[in-house]
Order: sequence, then C-alpha cells, then structure tokens
Amino acid sequence: MLRRLRLRITLLAALLTGVVLAAVLSVACRIAGEQYTTGRLDAFDTAVNQLQYRWEQFNQLEDSWLQQLEAENGVLIQLEENGHPLLYSKRRSTADQTLLQAVRDTAEQHYTVNLSSRPLAEPNTQQPNFSLTAPDGQVYRCTLRLNLSANRWTTLLAAQNLTVEQTYLNHLGLLFALVGVGAWLLICLICWFVAGRAVRPVAEAMEQQQQFICAAGHELRTPLTVIRANAGAALQHPGKADKYLHIIDSEGKRMGTLVDELLLLSAGASARHRLQLETVAPDTFLLDFAESIEPLAVQAGRKIQVELPDKEVPLLQCDSYRLRQLLTILVDNALRFAPEHTTIRLQLVQASGRVQFRVIDQGPGVALPHRKRIFDRFYSEPSDGIRPHCGLGLAVARELALLHGGRIWVQDTPGGGATFCVELPSKKRGVASCTGTESGRWQ
Repeated sequence: MLRRLRLRITLLAALLTGVVLAAVLSVACRIAGEQYTTGRLDAFDTAVNQLQYRWEQFNQLEDSWLQQLEAENGVLIQLEENGHPLLYSKRRSTADQTLLQAVRDTAEQHYTVNLSSRPLAEPNTQQPNFSLTAPDGQVYRCTLRLNLSANRWTTLLAAQNLTVEQTYLNHLGLLFALVGVGAWLLICLICWFVAGRAVRPVAEAMEQQQQFICAAGHELRTPLTVIRANAGAALQHPGKADKYLHIIDSEGKRMGTLVDELLLLSAGASARHRLQLETVAPDTFLLDFAESIEPLAVQAGRKIQVELPDKEVPLLQCDSYRLRQLLTILVDNALRFAPEHTTIRLQLVQASGRVQFRVIDQGPGVALPHRKRIFDRFYSEPSDGIRPHCGLGLAVARELALLHGGRIWVQDTPGGGATFCVELPSKKRGVASCTGTESGRWQ
C-alpha cells in the first residue's frame, strides 16, 4: 500500500512538474528560434542594403567582393542594369541562373511589375521580402530592390536559402526536447526519493501503531485472563468468593489505569487542548505531593525527602492533576528499584528561568544503552525482575512533560542510582509559547 502511495505521489509530482517544465522549455525554444531567425533576417537585409548602397555610390562592384558577400550570408545575387544582367550574373551555373530566374518571375508577380522594361515607379510595399519554394522543395527568402534614375535603372534580386535555418531550428527543437526528457527523468528520480522521504514517517507511524496495538492487546489480555479465572473460581467456590473478588477488583483497577494510559498516549498532541491550566507554586505543590505519596513509600519500606531551593522559584502554568500524575509515575518507578530502607529525594531546582523537578533514588541506575529506550512504549529493561509492569509509565511521563512544553530525561545519581529530571517552563515564559522537546536530550 505504501509503495503504491509512493508511486502515486511520484507520478503526480512528476506530471505537474513535467507540465511546467515542458511549458518553460517550449517558451525558451521559441524565443531562441525567433532570435536566431531574426538574426539571419537582419544579416540578410544588412547585406542587401550594403550591396545596394555600394552599387549606387560607386557604380562599380568587384567580383571578389560579391563572392565574399554571398558566401558570408548564404545568398545568391542577381544584378541587372536597364533590364540586362551584368556579367557577374551571367557567369553563374545553370542551376543558379534557373533559380534566380524563378526569383525574378516571382518578384514580378508579387510586386506587379515588368523588370524587362523601365518601371514607372518603384514598387510600394511594406514587406520588401517574399518567399519562394523551388521545385526541389527548398524554401528561399527573397527581395527586390529597384533604383530609378534619370539615365538608367537598376534591379537587385537576392535569394537566401532557408534550409540551413530550418535545419538549425529542427536541431534546436530536438536539443530542447532531449534536455526536457533528461530533466524530467531526473525530476522523476528526485520525486521518487522525496516521496520516499515523505512516506517514511507514515510507514514508521503505521509500524508503531501495529506494535502499539499488539502490545496493548497483550497487556490487556493479562488482567482479563486473571479476571476471568478468578470469576470462574468464585462461581465454583462461593465460600471463597471474597478472596477472588478482591483479586478481580485489583486487576480491574490495573486495567483501568492501563486503559487511561493508552488513551493518553493515543491522544498525543491533541491532549494539550484538554489540559486544565492553572497557576501553581512549585514548592508548595511539591510539599503537598510528598505528603500524599509518603504513605505509599512507608508501605514499601522507603522514605521521602523534599529538597527546596533557598531562592524563590517562579510560578508554573500547568495542569496540577497531570503534573501530579507525572511525578507519581517517577516516584513509583523509584520505589520499584530503590533498595529498602533508602531515601527517595524529591528535589526542586530553578535553571535558566525554567523549573526542574528531580526524583532521585539510590537504586541500580539506568544503563547507558537503555537510556534512550526507557521512555518508549511497552519497554522494560531486560534485567528488571523486581516487579512486573507493562512499560507504559515512563512513556506517559514523557507525554505529559511534552504536553506542558517541557522535557524529561534520566541521569546518574552521584554515588549510585538514577535521577529523573522534569523541566517545565515558568509562568512568565508561558506554556503556549513552548513546544515539546524530545526526551532524548541526555545529560
């Protein structure tokens, strides 16, 4: 499916780009062709004007100069005086003389004149040039210039073969076509690469979604199995129903917590709009939280210690319920790994205008290879055999930190253990102006 999606994106992008490319190259080819044609036409008119001026001024033309003029401009010239060709024109080959005679006949028809006798006036035309198609199919650009004076009248006929011009234009069009095809193929490759980069996040998201569904189904199946087993046992042994109902209630609560965590993770960034933001004093909040969590620590055989800074800490704009949930996850994680009769320190720190909550334990710590993965969904360290868990707690903690525009990471505790740090923006910076950062910024 993703391959077809990538192919469709590539074809659509290549098609749209190809249309634009074809239009641009067509315009460029036309402009280049017109410039070339205009240049040859200007050269033709310049050569004829130069020849006419020199003939009128000096009344004498050298054969070598005429030959050079014809060679440089690709033209044939017919010079007549009082209706008779000059000697230079009589020396031409039979084919050239035939062609020039056809030019002369066409000029007489085009301008309605008789070049064998003295015209009464010079032909009046806005287009001094005309075209001639020879019997062999070649096309010529032709012109007629008459000069009527008191003693004589002269006729100048010139023809320029357009075969070279047409060949050049054909080659130019073929060149632009080849360039267009090559550029389009290159664009197709680029579009295929870019489409692959664009589809890659979709593929990763689909893979993560599949893994998420599989892992969630596995985690939900465990409490469901326990609930069904104990419900069956309660039906078979009514006298021991209270024991089985207690287990069912415990597993039901566990499943409820698991479902809440799954819903939060699936909501992602959209959960930001559901935060109940309020102004919170971090020091007071941390003291209240420590008081509420202390019975759980005592039950687990650990102590809770709060460490507050000497200076005043700026206020927070946060969802106190979600922040309490985040710290509860970190404390629960510390209670799982910290040795008995040790102290879990809850530390409040101000750093660069931001507020940090730190949960410090004296447990085994987090090995460096696992630090980038412990915040992933359903991940648990291979060596974790202390207490079973589904691997969602730290993923939820990261999501909650990101929703508040903060970040979370883990670092070593001096003397051994792990320190989980949650950094949140203070109220004067504003939650709305902050964006979540990845928890992978390790210190």
